[in-house]
Amino acid sequence: MSAVKCLHPRRSGPDDRFERLLSGWEQAIRNGNQAYSGNQDQLALQQYQLALKQAKLMLQAFVQADIQAEPCIDKILAAYVVSHHNLSDLHLRQGDLCAAACRLCEAHQCLACMCADMEVRSELREAAQRHGRRTYKALLHFHCLYQDSSSLVERTLRICGQFCTLQTPSLH
Repeated sequence: MSAVKCLHPRRSGPDDRFERLLSGWEQAIRNGNQAYSGNQDQLALQQYQLALKQAKLMLQAFVQADIQAEPCIDKILAAYVVSHHNLSDLHLRQGDLCAAACRLCEAHQCLACMCADMEVRSELREAAQRHGRRTYKALLHFHCLYQDSSSLVERTLRICGQFCTLQTPSLH
């Protein structure tokens, strides 16, 4: 399902904002990936940071708006996770293990907090749980590769752990 279809573009208001942000995020990620492939690290960094900013704005808008856009929340959380992971990959390539670990941990911690917060709508908690599986695997992979340099990752794994597999399914 395309973002346009799940956001009901005929209505004006919050849905138009989602569409614009998602489109901007996609463009920033494409530009960042192209720059990354061309070893233009500074441009890639700028584009990935822009993508993360837009992903955060989409997530914030979804949380604040009381609309039913369940198919879109997966796209929003995917954008959030991909943005963090692309930044992490770039930091790794630049040799900055601490910054790379921070990106991975922030994404996982955010999803874990969403899952634990019973004030958060159930569709967002469930989507966070699904996307948490990817962030958990990324943390484990990082920890295996950089055990001696990943105290932040180790702490995040200990505190947040496998929230994505420990949550019970919703009853509705």
